[in-house]
Amino acid sequence: MRILKVTRCFPPALAGGGMSRTVWQIARELVRRGHEVTVYTSNVLDPTRRLSDRTLVVEEEGIRVVYFHTVVRYRWDGVQPEVFRYLGELRRFDLLHVYGIRDFLSTVVCRAARRFGLPYVVEPMGMLLPIGRSVWKKRAYDRLFGRRLLGRAARVVVTSEQEAGEAVAWGVPREKLIVRRNGLDLSEFDPLPPRGTFRVRWGIGDDERVVLYLGRLAVKKNVPLLIEAFGEVRPPNARLLIIGPDEDDGTRQAIERAIARNRLENSVRVLDPLYGRERVSALVDADVFVLPSMHENFGNAVAEALACGTPVIVTTRCGVAPLVEGRAGLVVEPEKGALKDALQRLLEDDALRQRFAEQAFRLREELSWSEPIEQLLRLYTEIVRRTPREPEAIWEEEHFRWPSSWA
Repeated sequence: MRILKVTRCFPPALAGGGMSRTVWQIARELVRRGHEVTVYTSNVLDPTRRLSDRTLVVEEEGIRVVYFHTVVRYRWDGVQPEVFRYLGELRRFDLLHVYGIRDFLSTVVCRAARRFGLPYVVEPMGMLLPIGRSVWKKRAYDRLFGRRLLGRAARVVVTSEQEAGEAVAWGVPREKLIVRRNGLDLSEFDPLPPRGTFRVRWGIGDDERVVLYLGRLAVKKNVPLLIEAFGEVRPPNARLLIIGPDEDDGTRQAIERAIARNRLENSVRVLDPLYGRERVSALVDADVFVLPSMHENFGNAVAEALACGTPVIVTTRCGVAPLVEGRAGLVVEPEKGALKDALQRLLEDDALRQRFAEQAFRLREELSWSEPIEQLLRLYTEIVRRTPREPEAIWEEEHFRWPSSWA
């Protein structure tokens, strides 16, 4: 099949977190299976930088990637007008898969796809709930474009039952949903780096307990609450490491205030983001990994920690929680008291921590991309076979029409 994927960020924009890595890994796996994959994305590298000052077309590992120049931007969002020059080539694709919602690229490409009769799949990537910054803008977008965009999708892919429930509440019919978990490229974890490599680099002793948070520094990740819980436990000879790119939404400042308020300057460190083998090395050397999120459609970093044999603590708001609970970690409410009790239990109970570590290793094969990719291919094949390439007359009929809910 000839597949087009649209995403707001793609490697080398690794600061985009799970979206960037997930789309890249799926595209690479599809190419390995003999399919032709093109990716439309922005040239935004992180919340403050661009990859280039023009549109770039490159090929990496058999994937054709078009990095559209972003002329107006606000953090990860922006406008890429050169995409209009590429819309004619939508005719050559069999299917379009859009990752994320409420961005310029996905809106423009999905409208053009309907014009050319190209079926498309939408994967919201945890963005359906209008939380975080600019909630009123997200709700306005949903009324103007979002509900129509998802309503015309052939299928909507969600990564957990939690996200499926959110999609139904948002208005997506249950029969249109496909639940497909995220996966891992197991080659990144085989072999694992020797334990101690990361500790030596940062001057952490073998006898110290390391609690690790690894992910974006964003409001919904709830990192200040983790600091508060760690401060109440105050485990002897333990460190909390917070590693990840700053979303520039005030979370970094809130983290620093929480550290100062709890007088944890000597036991909590905030480090720059890590990628590749350095990221894996940090996970290997951690004793406990914590994802305290208020909302997480899946939780890729949790799966990475499990692949490294590291026990985890996650909240009930993380889509990956059912996979973890009772097997390789603890699942708690996103509250300070619950996080405090979980930290205390795992740090003090060596036998429980060791049991969870052993079971985490056994989960590795369950976390590979093999089954999710086969599920996607079955979905793509079904959609392409059953969808006639009949264009919709949308440009004249829908352009500038107000949603009926606003009438």
